Amino acid sequence: MANQFNKTKIASAVAAVVLGLGLTSAANAVVVVGGDNGWEVSFDGNINAFYVMSDNDAGYDSLGLVNGPSAGGVFNRAGHSPSEDVSRVTSGFLPAFFSFNVKSPTVNGLTATGRFSFAPTINNATTKDQLHAPGNLDGSGAALQGATLDTREVVVNVDGGFGTVSFGRTLSIFGRQAILNDMTLFGVGIGNMDGAGVTAGRVGRGYYWPSFNARFAYKTPVFSGFQAEFGLYDPSVEQINGGGRTGILDQTDTPRFEGELTYATTFANGSFKAWVDGLWQDLESTSITATNDATVAAWGIGATGSFMGFALTGYFYDGEGLGRSLQFAGGTACNAAGTLCEEAENDGYYVQGTYTFSGKTKVGASYGESTQDAFSSAAMIGGLQHAFDNQDVELNMWTVGVYHDVNSWLKLIAEYSASENDYSANAGVGGGNAGSTESDTFSLGTFFVW
Repeated sequence: MANQFNKTKIASAVAAVVLGLGLTSAANAVVVVGGDNGWEVSFDGNINAFYVMSDNDAGYDSLGLVNGPSAGGVFNRAGHSPSEDVSRVTSGFLPAFFSFNVKSPTVNGLTATGRFSFAPTINNATTKDQLHAPGNLDGSGAALQGATLDTREVVVNVDGGFGTVSFGRTLSIFGRQAILNDMTLFGVGIGNMDGAGVTAGRVGRGYYWPSFNARFAYKTPVFSGFQAEFGLYDPSVEQINGGGRTGILDQTDTPRFEGELTYATTFANGSFKAWVDGLWQDLESTSITATNDATVAAWGIGATGSFMGFALTGYFYDGEGLGRSLQFAGGTACNAAGTLCEEAENDGYYVQGTYTFSGKTKVGASYGESTQDAFSSAAMIGGLQHAFDNQDVELNMWTVGVYHDVNSWLKLIAEYSASENDYSANAGVGGGNAGSTESDTFSLGTFFVW
């Protein structure tokens, strides 16, 4: 079976990378390796690498998952990073991808596509002790932090005249359009300080990270430019301080529901797309003392338009219990008795403008921020269920970047991002005080896409 190479522009090749985020079809795969009796098998992917230089204040955290300064405004207390300059060679906000696609023949009006998408990174953690895993030479017992391999997608889409039914693991609906239209998707955003994973991009500074989750979903056909999608997801429990530890809110007797409505159109020399999205999930407790629950809910609205090389994008979201950056990480608090649980208020937005020269070089600038309000003192009594100090938190970032297509399979990127974490004065319980930390990140990198 002869290989067929789809010699398209870099935009089509990049679509194969975005396929790892679950929004394009296997027909965009760059390499079709064959098939029989109407079956088709194909591959797509990318390898990317960035040189990243960061200048970080003491106590800075890329996802804002640490609390504010101690008395006197000191950030470099126990558990906080010192002021440091970081120079690394890492994957960008996107990991590398290797994706395997299978497309069925059309039978009785139904066509199915299945996809496995593996997403490794090129970098280890800054402590490279592979020969001494699982512990360090200093006896600390810290596990090896080698390059990661993330199974991002294991998903099937069944298409017919009724629309598309999807089952498996892929990117969640709420917030995904905000990510896919963010120029830092193919850049770095906020750098990876010490870890082995990808960089932080704009996560928590204009949109909420949707994560890859198991789901059943239904997407309608397109009606006059409108299309809707609804998903039933494997639910999440409460996380404390981003560490994955569960608290009182440990019971999920209903799934999480997410949905999106989009409108898209094209016109001479341009296009326009708008969307609204949302999520809802109930959190309860197995504790016999808990007489309450919490509800995580949010909605968002966004739009992107282009004309004659110019493009503008904007997104806004509002909700409660979402967490500062990651899914349900620090978005709820319960008192020690388990008699009162509370959701924090969340909102955020980003705006972005770009211009593309000759279809090959895009320059752009963007700004975004996300906020989380403090909890009431009553919900924090005892401090058992919440590891953050009780503060209002704002995370913001502005970015300028250049993204150049050398040819149909090679892309060059240069970015500069300045981010800031602002903490209000302590809100009654906990030891935090007002203050801010900043980080500046410059990156140069490249994508090889097939």
